[in-house]
Amino acid sequence: MDKQTKIIILIGGGVLVLSWFRKPKATVTTSEGFDLSAYGGAVSYPQPIKTFAIAIARQEGFYVRDSIPARAHNPGDLKIEGKPTLPGSSITQFANDDEGWNALYRQLWIIVTGSSSRYNLDMSIEEMARTWTATQQNEWASNVAMFAGATPDMKLWQVLT
Repeated sequence: MDKQTKIIILIGGGVLVLSWFRKPKATVTTSEGFDLSAYGGAVSYPQPIKTFAIAIARQEGFYVRDSIPARAHNPGDLKIEGKPTLPGSSITQFANDDEGWNALYRQLWIIVTGSSSRYNLDMSIEEMARTWTATQQNEWASNVAMFAGATPDMKLWQVLT
């Protein structure tokens, strides 16, 4: 085998390895059907994801004492199929706040990685609101944007990356 053929094979192998690791493999556990942690998903999430998660938590009422999200330890007010719900609601109940925050971070992380079946980075916060919440979608978008230091028409790639 000549030197040029070896180089082509080496580069091709490198491209295959990069493409394998670039797209996370996932199992069903979140509302989007993905849990990236077992496949190298972010353990320490980037600050834009944390900031946006806090904005969502503020809008969802997580910081209001005795609210449904606070009692369910669910800052994103997530509904995850197959997980226990807070009695009398359809909201997933987590064991503690850390578990709830990690679920919200994961949800936003799968949007960033392009693994979401419902959201993409080209959506605006207003467009995200139409899927995230069934009520007060304009208010949700305005408040989340304000808390995140953005505007409702900003694209998710501008606030999450």
